[in-house]
Amino acid sequence: MHSDGYKTADLWSGLFWIVLGGAIIANTASMPIPYNLGATFLTGPGFVPGVLGAGLMLLGVILSLRSRKANAKNPEDSEQRLSTWRPFAALVLMFVYASFLAFRQPFLPATIVFVALFVIVFNWQDRDTAARLKLLVGASVLGIATGFVVEFIFETLFYVRLP
Repeated sequence: MHSDGYKTADLWSGLFWIVLGGAIIANTASMPIPYNLGATFLTGPGFVPGVLGAGLMLLGVILSLRSRKANAKNPEDSEQRLSTWRPFAALVLMFVYASFLAFRQPFLPATIVFVALFVIVFNWQDRDTAARLKLLVGASVLGIATGFVVEFIFETLFYVRLP
């Protein structure tokens, strides 16, 4: 019975991501494209957010269909439960990260901390002390590598100035 609640939560979570993705696409479709500056549809300000919104919609559809399929296939299966706190934790971490960047905090340290915290939060459970120490080191290395690689790609290859 407990797993039915998780499957229902997956269905509603999937529907939420579908609606959010659709709202993002609708908002980006109304963004003006500065054709007078040589921009095209692919280089306009709404293209990347639109693609991300479409990705959210697609993943929401997959999550919803998977929850429906799980209900039809084996309603008593409790091993494939998805935690209800994970989407909320991810949303909080992303909101805090975006807030830091919006208030002009330096990109590199904010990204390093965000990536490391994200990895730690979602992998901390059910680990012994040695595994947690390895997790801390690995998450820190991943955060540092991600921060430097993303900064290099955006500033050097795409000429986008990051905060």
